[in-house]
Amino acid sequence: MTEQQSQKTERIFRGVQVSPGIARGVVHICGSQEEPVERRQLRPEDVPAETGRFEQALIKTRQQLTEIPTHLGKELGGGDVSIFDAHLLVLDDPMLAEQVLKRLKEEQINVEYILHEVTEQYAQALSKVEDSYLRERVGDVRDVTRRIMRNLQGEHREDLQHLPGPRIVVAHDLSPSDTALMDRAKVLGFATDVGSRTSHTAIIARSQGVPAVVALHDITRQVTTGDDALVDGFSGLLIINPSQTTLYEYGEIEIRHHTLEERLTILRDKPAETRDGCRIELAANIEFPDEAVSARDHGAEGIGLYRTEFLFLNRRDLPGEDEQLAAYRHVAKVMAPHPVIIRTIDLGGDKLFPPDHGQPERNPFLGWRGTRFSLDRPDIFKTQLRAALRASAEGSVKLLYPMISCTSELTRTAALLNECKEELRREGKPFNEQMEVGAMIEVPSAALMAHQLAKHVNFFSIGTNDLIQYTLAVDRVNERVAHLYAPTFPAVLRLIKLVVDAARAHHIWVSVCGEMAGEPLLTPLLVGLGVEKLSMSAVSLPLVKFVVRAMNRSDALTFAERSLQSESPTEVQGWLEDYVRSIAPDVVEMVKPPQTPPR
Repeated sequence: MTEQQSQKTERIFRGVQVSPGIARGVVHICGSQEEPVERRQLRPEDVPAETGRFEQALIKTRQQLTEIPTHLGKELGGGDVSIFDAHLLVLDDPMLAEQVLKRLKEEQINVEYILHEVTEQYAQALSKVEDSYLRERVGDVRDVTRRIMRNLQGEHREDLQHLPGPRIVVAHDLSPSDTALMDRAKVLGFATDVGSRTSHTAIIARSQGVPAVVALHDITRQVTTGDDALVDGFSGLLIINPSQTTLYEYGEIEIRHHTLEERLTILRDKPAETRDGCRIELAANIEFPDEAVSARDHGAEGIGLYRTEFLFLNRRDLPGEDEQLAAYRHVAKVMAPHPVIIRTIDLGGDKLFPPDHGQPERNPFLGWRGTRFSLDRPDIFKTQLRAALRASAEGSVKLLYPMISCTSELTRTAALLNECKEELRREGKPFNEQMEVGAMIEVPSAALMAHQLAKHVNFFSIGTNDLIQYTLAVDRVNERVAHLYAPTFPAVLRLIKLVVDAARAHHIWVSVCGEMAGEPLLTPLLVGLGVEKLSMSAVSLPLVKFVVRAMNRSDALTFAERSLQSESPTEVQGWLEDYVRSIAPDVVEMVKPPQTPPR
């Protein structure tokens, strides 16, 4: 840093942390993603050529979108590569091309202008719907439109593959495809005016380990290319012209994080056991078969939740029995001899149905989803049950039914499972006759009926994401009420305790597979409530194991009892933070961003 730069005033901007890590470097402002579109009147004889130009741009765009996953290779894994399937669905929507070509013929205006108007109308309509997941797909529409537009105009906008050197990228927004194709050696971190934790761009940033902060409002107007910057992806800060003191303090933070990561690596093959001898089983949640390797490498003792609906999304057909069998078999072999819990499809809610298998609903989270959908579509359901049964012949495979709300749903699923078993016996196809089945407890009615449900299954899996959402009537991705989404709310804790007690009374086991399971600050609370199996994202496993090995179950029991009697989720959260800070202070620093930058 030059003497002139060192005299510049440090400025701190707070946004939303979406990808952890710390990056330091020189700012590079990316140009506006939106270029002005000129309107030109055409002659009638020019329309066929304009039509051909549009069709060629569509072909080139499809080729580019198809090549992106190949370029990414194994860097992103199946989960993130599938993002570009959503882009292909936008491109393949017949309404898009039909509307553009219809207006081109009728109005005889250049195709760039018509394409801009058609897709902008579509994006504006999506941005006004209540469903936050659909609102965020506006980015997919605009990303695909930008690609078509560039191909029409034959221009190559400045991108993240050709930066002049290692940089902190600052932009109004970054598209998923631009983010995925960025040169990781050149992009040290990025910050944007807009964005959210659940955007596809944020997902890709996390998967590539790029520190990122979004929702900084007008940051592109506040900084200039050449500024020195520090991205704090842990706390959601962008610091411009950081002082020597700030740089030193962040250097110390990086050292502590690196040291903790080394300590966590050493724990990989050690048991998750409290200091006073309580053994906790830690498993991983996955969406795609390839993630099983990462789960195993992070020390998972099995797959506690395999979300199979991702086999069904972003495609125009349904996966057949053999395709599903291959996926389940792969996971079972990777994790052997540990168990794999296959959750039957939980389509609906924020996971959209395949084409022609459902109509949009005003409130999909309270609608046709989970086991309700499966029971109404036995043709789809039985194909999955047969595949899971056949996979059980080659590994410790178990079945889990989502969104169970009453005993009749379990009796109906059991009848269909028995039909599948009988079919496989007749066909001479092997399966585990004693394969265990479980029910997800994620609606209050199921928690309150846990004693009755326990008579029909071998285990419970508590899905805290939906259980909290339904108990508190809070949509966790709705920015207006997200602050009310509180895992430590005493009513939620009492429902969890009801389920644990019912499971014990009926001699079945219970796990927690929602986001609560992967929160290290909540680990003592869940252990105190009697949960002895936790399933979470693979990257959360080391931190949770670290806390388990540092705590005492006796302390956890005390915290749980106090929490059940409390009236305030904030009070419960405070107790837990204080306790974890006393036994594992580095963990608190890593998962609980400070309200102010270090000083």
